[in-house]
Amino acid sequence: MISHLSFNTLKLLSPSVSLKANNEGFEFLVIEHKQLNAVFSLHGGHLIHFQPTQQQPIIWLSKTAIFDDKKAIRGGVPICWPWFGAASPELGEGLPSHGFARTSKWSIGQITESDLGIELELKLYSSKETLKLWPYPFELTLKATLNKHLKLELITENKGDTPFTYRSALHTYLNISTPDAITVSGLNEQFYNSLNKGQLETGGQTLLIDQAIDSIYKKSNCDILLEDKQLQRTLTITNKGNDSEVLWSPWIAGAKAFADMPDDGYQTMLCIESTITEKTGQAVQAGKKHTLSTLIK
Repeated sequence: MISHLSFNTLKLLSPSVSLKANNEGFEFLVIEHKQLNAVFSLHGGHLIHFQPTQQQPIIWLSKTAIFDDKKAIRGGVPICWPWFGAASPELGEGLPSHGFARTSKWSIGQITESDLGIELELKLYSSKETLKLWPYPFELTLKATLNKHLKLELITENKGDTPFTYRSALHTYLNISTPDAITVSGLNEQFYNSLNKGQLETGGQTLLIDQAIDSIYKKSNCDILLEDKQLQRTLTITNKGNDSEVLWSPWIAGAKAFADMPDDGYQTMLCIESTITEKTGQAVQAGKKHTLSTLIK
């Protein structure tokens, strides 16, 4: 479990799942199952911890993460939706970066428990407040399948009478031992380098992390592998419903610029994200659904 956070139990939802709160009343779903430990924040529908039993954590959380109802949590798996990065100009000015899902209060849906693990759903619905930001009725479901592996499915349902398009990310912060010990393989060779004015560049399918990276890779045709020699493990990442994968590390200067990340925080995290980043977005017809997912083994 997350050693630097403390919780007070509010309600037992299943034998292994509890609704808890920290001292400030910030609410969490805490899973303590024989196969795994995990924690979700209801703020943002945000997975902040996942650790299979007798393994190192898969998901990274900043030790100085700020928990309030105003901003996204640093670490875990923030949900960027219904846009990625800045909102389209036609929606207006002053809209929140990466959408409003990651700073909204989500509700608890179905929870199913077995000897193998937990399946649960968190829900976000359109409201008067969301319609002021994005003029489309919707139902958003985060379905989490938690066992020895981690699967997150973000299901976007169009509840209106007209089609809409959206962009999104499962902004996954992965726990690593140190950048020197990892390699990433299985990437598409073409990527847009955000640190070089978004230029389209070509690289190898295997990547070493030795500096800041902020790149949008075209969708890979295979699984992405994160090999960590020091942790003696390889994470296999399978993304579906996406058009791209984002790799991000703030490195030294970036980490120092964040109030909610330790100066050395970049040493133990790397983001590999399942994303929809194309300007055209993902279309969802009236009454239909689309699923963006990531599976980490």
